[in-house]
Amino acid sequence: MKRCSNCIIPAKARGILLDENGLCQLCRDYKTPIPRGEKELGKEIEKSLNDSSQYNCIVPVSGGRDSSYALFYVKNVLGLSPIAVNNDNDFTTDIARTNLDVITKNTKVPLIRVKSQNRISRKIVAEKFKMNSSFGAELVVAQTCEACKYGFESAAYNSARKYGIRLIIWGDSIDESTTTYHSLVGFKTPTKFKRLFSPGTLSLLRYKYYFNEMKRQYGSDSPKGLTELHLYDYVAWDRKLIVDTIQEKLGWSKTKESPTSWRIDCELIPLVDYLTEKAYGVSKMELGFSQMIRNGKMDREDALMQVQEIKSRTDLNALKVFLRTAMNIPDSCMHKVFGK
Repeated sequence: MKRCSNCIIPAKARGILLDENGLCQLCRDYKTPIPRGEKELGKEIEKSLNDSSQYNCIVPVSGGRDSSYALFYVKNVLGLSPIAVNNDNDFTTDIARTNLDVITKNTKVPLIRVKSQNRISRKIVAEKFKMNSSFGAELVVAQTCEACKYGFESAAYNSARKYGIRLIIWGDSIDESTTTYHSLVGFKTPTKFKRLFSPGTLSLLRYKYYFNEMKRQYGSDSPKGLTELHLYDYVAWDRKLIVDTIQEKLGWSKTKESPTSWRIDCELIPLVDYLTEKAYGVSKMELGFSQMIRNGKMDREDALMQVQEIKSRTDLNALKVFLRTAMNIPDSCMHKVFGK
């Protein structure tokens, strides 16, 4: 397969054009993000600390590597008194649950687990899949993670409100983001007319009901005066340092079967990875690894080996069984997305 000579993005990926040197436009136009620095981070934190509270910040954690390191950094490096907040999105992996217990125990940080009643998150994802199946893999994968994003934000906001905390420190990173690629290729949502007259209309109505129910359970508003900071906007994201630190200092781990330490916290990742490739000709992992290569935090050969192993483990039949048994997705919807 022909790929960019710098990153590993396939030449067949939608919107990708290689120049005479074999470079894709994402690599040619890439600008290395410059962290704002720990001094600037300290200034921002100082503005938002509540000295009257036992705890002074919220760190949302998934059990994955970046948020685990964020918790370590906030507690052990910055010396703050955080509460770790987790949103159980109904798809949390066993290893992520174990990691949550281990990292909060070893940092001596209280952990708040938030979970929707009646598995609302899973129902939202299922209805989203069914209502979007007529429009293909692109729309299905684009909206798969909506409930989880809303749940994490709401869980963090409600915890901040409950404990009188004015600061949330997130552990997401632009260094792994696939946003640049998706901005390049664009995305079109169906018109309301197409939505209403598609076979997924009933699923659309059920989705809206479930999502409104989730809003009722979680609440929707951010507390007034809340500051939200993203750690890796200030502190350089370093994949090796992050993994080495959380393994050695916190006892964090990934399964022996997983070739990568990235995105091990959700059961939906194999599905998202596969559907992204079906929709765009490039998998989610390839997009993320390519971004890590551009910022000098991942070796190209290492990325290729991990991608090859991930793809060799991808089992379409297993994905279909998961959708059928865990989410009650009918075969007719899967045929529209995967093909017969």
